[in-house]
Amino acid sequence: MKIYKNRIKSLCEWMQKQKIDAVVIEDTEGRQTKNLRYLSGMDSDALLIVFSNSETVLVAWDVIMAEKTAFADKIISYGDFNRNFCKAVKQICSAKLTEGTIEFSSSTPYVLYNELEKELYPFTIKCRAEGVDEYLLNLRAVKDEVEIEIYKEAGLLTNKLINTIEAAFIDGSIKTEIDAAMLIESEGRKLGAEGTSFETLAAGAGRSWGIHCIPAYSSDNIGTVLQGQAGGLSIIDCGLKFKGYATDITMTICRGSLSDKQEQMVELTKKAHNLAAEKASHKNICANELATAVDKFFEETGYIMPHSLGHGIGLDVHEAPSIKSGTPFKKTILPGMIFTIEPGLYDKDAGGVRLENDYLMTESGAVPITASKIIYLP
Repeated sequence: MKIYKNRIKSLCEWMQKQKIDAVVIEDTEGRQTKNLRYLSGMDSDALLIVFSNSETVLVAWDVIMAEKTAFADKIISYGDFNRNFCKAVKQICSAKLTEGTIEFSSSTPYVLYNELEKELYPFTIKCRAEGVDEYLLNLRAVKDEVEIEIYKEAGLLTNKLINTIEAAFIDGSIKTEIDAAMLIESEGRKLGAEGTSFETLAAGAGRSWGIHCIPAYSSDNIGTVLQGQAGGLSIIDCGLKFKGYATDITMTICRGSLSDKQEQMVELTKKAHNLAAEKASHKNICANELATAVDKFFEETGYIMPHSLGHGIGLDVHEAPSIKSGTPFKKTILPGMIFTIEPGLYDKDAGGVRLENDYLMTESGAVPITASKIIYLP
């Protein structure tokens, strides 16, 4: 409860500076945001109204769930307003305020904005690109002590899963992409996770050239070398959701006798990961600087990495900061930020290789949370 109060307090200090009297956070089908869970503990299907004096009202579809899991000064059933968004906001804000400014998410549809402007008169309605969404995105980027402790535990669970995946490849129990995905789903839940943080990507040697394979997994072979080939590269990209927070790792499985090109791609990816991890281990590193170093390394060896070096993680699997060259995020990666490092190379004939781990930035530099690896099998 103390953590939620602190988050609300930070938001309200920003609101007072911005002269915003109320902020509406909505997480419903079609308009989803993890800001609701961040500020209240409620996972979804609700709207949270935060007043500048720190009072909060949670309007939930499942009131019982809200009362058991959420933090708010007042919890009301969405059914009391016939699940009408405008009606709920108007009645709750009118009970607290006679006038003032109400801010909504920048993702609010234009049609809904027009309806709100009409229905909430005489309140002033704000919906800004650099408004509450951006503020909360930056606030969420730096994890507090509770989130960091959650991530330490989530990392331990993910590392156990990594070892289980490796063992299953070694003993031959993973034969198809489906086998790999189902193992991750079941073992993750057995470990205590809420589930996977995103749909597992399992690509056998025949389609590992795709950065994110489509479909995410199939009945294709992943446990053995393709017929007519001496060796191959397979990719497993997965993560666990623990207490709402996402981990994100990628393993590459090297099977059989790799070609010279495949060997080169694997070794360069390992070196790129080590290069980024070493640079991140020093404090005051910039996201842009970190990514540029890896891009330059690949370019000097004749390769180009077709995606960013990494990204922040949290309640969403992709959050701030963005770790890529040319990114507008040219500020220092701050202590408390949790992010991925995931260099990868891809070739239409040789396949793909990627190595991804999660890192926590501390006062003295980044430390790894996960221990993903490149696996070599006969």
